[in-house]
Amino acid sequence: MKTNNTENPYRILTPEQILSWVEDDAQVMRLRSDHDVMPGGYLAAAIPALVDWTSSDLKGDPANIVLRHVNYGGNPFDKSTVLHSVRVPLDGLERAEFTLIPFGEGGRYGPLQHVQLRFIFKAGKEPRLLDLTNTATGANSQISDLVFGWISWQRPDVGWNLRKGMDDDAQDYWLSLRAYAGSQMFLEDTLRGRDWFSYELRLPGGGKGLAELFKVTVTLGDGVARDTLARMLAGGEKAWLKHAPPNSGVEQNIHNQWRALIERIRISDPQALVPIHLPPELDTYQPLVRSCATLARYTVLLAVKRLIANGHDEGVVLNKLPEPLLGRSEVWMKEIAHTGLSGLFLRAPLAMRYILRHRESVPLDIPAELEAAGLLQLLNGKRQRIHYNRDTSPYGKAFFV
Repeated sequence: MKTNNTENPYRILTPEQILSWVEDDAQVMRLRSDHDVMPGGYLAAAIPALVDWTSSDLKGDPANIVLRHVNYGGNPFDKSTVLHSVRVPLDGLERAEFTLIPFGEGGRYGPLQHVQLRFIFKAGKEPRLLDLTNTATGANSQISDLVFGWISWQRPDVGWNLRKGMDDDAQDYWLSLRAYAGSQMFLEDTLRGRDWFSYELRLPGGGKGLAELFKVTVTLGDGVARDTLARMLAGGEKAWLKHAPPNSGVEQNIHNQWRALIERIRISDPQALVPIHLPPELDTYQPLVRSCATLARYTVLLAVKRLIANGHDEGVVLNKLPEPLLGRSEVWMKEIAHTGLSGLFLRAPLAMRYILRHRESVPLDIPAELEAAGLLQLLNGKRQRIHYNRDTSPYGKAFFV
């Protein structure tokens, strides 16, 4: 990969590189986490998870889903991210956890909490890395769990700003569902000094319930990702040509590569270039309305509603089950993004009213809500919180050779 502009600190992935990735779903993509970008300047390492629908078999025995862009094996110190394709057997799901990860002031009781869904698999039925399947002796292609979390996908020069994120019209922060091998995510959180506080979900339908939650999770993420990527690809050719090195034949070569890339994507996955055209207010990251917390909650409730519609409602407290609805951005939210200290003070009552009416925007309140609806596993009749940290890791003690 070459830097196309000596004044540009980032490297733009070329059509040839992406074409190679599209053509071979067993190929590993190793990226510089802070350096490699997609057209439009979005960090390539933060690309959302996609479902390879053509390679998946939802009707098979066992049914399975192939996921692209699963983060596993990178190193935060050398700023590398490694993305794999993974085949997930849906009958291998053993349990699922709703996990809160505090950061910032206040710790576990503070307002800043990342929320993610963790899927744990049965021994012998784990997801398999396609690049290592059927390889020589010594290669381990299995991973024991997968973690999914909604994040804001933005350009590195923009950075994250909570107040700015309140303005949907800015469209600087796009929703992205990222997928990790659980051990990779735990390693990165441990290095940040972040503990996990997990609650095991209790879904109607047993194994069918777990499979439904997994399918809803990846399908929602896939749909949003395709909308975002379609926007990038729509203007991608111009973005690449803008940064092409001075060469008489390079423009025609990139045109040819671009046409080959688009055609290959269409052949390998007919859905890949179909813009979903979600309304702008639904595909951007918004700290109160569409965040890691609200979307994880929405995913669980939507899966449960679908299970109930299919005759599985055992254990669900129906009169306590919230509707799977997301809030809507309000005028004052956009104003907060651009106002000063006095404006923040004047709008504080509006923010408090919204939070009181939309408790899903407060991550700490979600486990109690799920418990009331019968959606958490209980221990001696009480909600059980599992605290994972570097001393009580879900993966055992770290091993160093």
